[in-house]
Amino acid sequence: MKAILWLCVAVGAANLAQANPYNASLNQARRAVNQTEAASQRTDDSISQPPAAAPAPAPTPVNPVLAATMQNIANLKKDLAELNTNTPPTAALTNDLTAAATGTQPSPEIIAKLAGDLQAAIAGKPGLQPHYQKLAQYLHAVANGAHLAPDQFQTVSDNFQQILENGGAAYGPTFHVINDLKVLARETK
Repeated sequence: MKAILWLCVAVGAANLAQANPYNASLNQARRAVNQTEAASQRTDDSISQPPAAAPAPAPTPVNPVLAATMQNIANLKKDLAELNTNTPPTAALTNDLTAAATGTQPSPEIIAKLAGDLQAAIAGKPGLQPHYQKLAQYLHAVANGAHLAPDQFQTVSDNFQQILENGGAAYGPTFHVINDLKVLARETK
């Protein structure tokens, strides 16, 4: 009787051992199918329902001084691009150089001299075209000499000179422009 009972238990255990690997494989396959279906359901839901739009940020009020500065720099850049060796500097350049000073206004003489020297240095130099934006920024900064510390002015002056020389400007016109920038910075302090 004990032997029959042990035999039944052994046969049952053998059947259970053989069926278990198949059951585990089937269960794993079922889980994989369920995960795939769930992922495709999420994809279908996201396609049919577009995500909610993020609320638009509140418009930032524009600082009028900053807007005027940016406009002046853009105008100076345009003026530099329009410099021509065959014509005198435009009135727009002298007006924009004068407008760049937000505090003490420079003399018309230094503005006219700077405009003429800029034309001599920049006109006909295609290597300077990529640098008009930076030159315009420097011109605006120097026109507000009261806001520049001496070491800042020296950095701006050195960078301005380097851009002109690397862009093909001759030494003489570059020297005159740098001297004009020094006078402009002094006048606007």
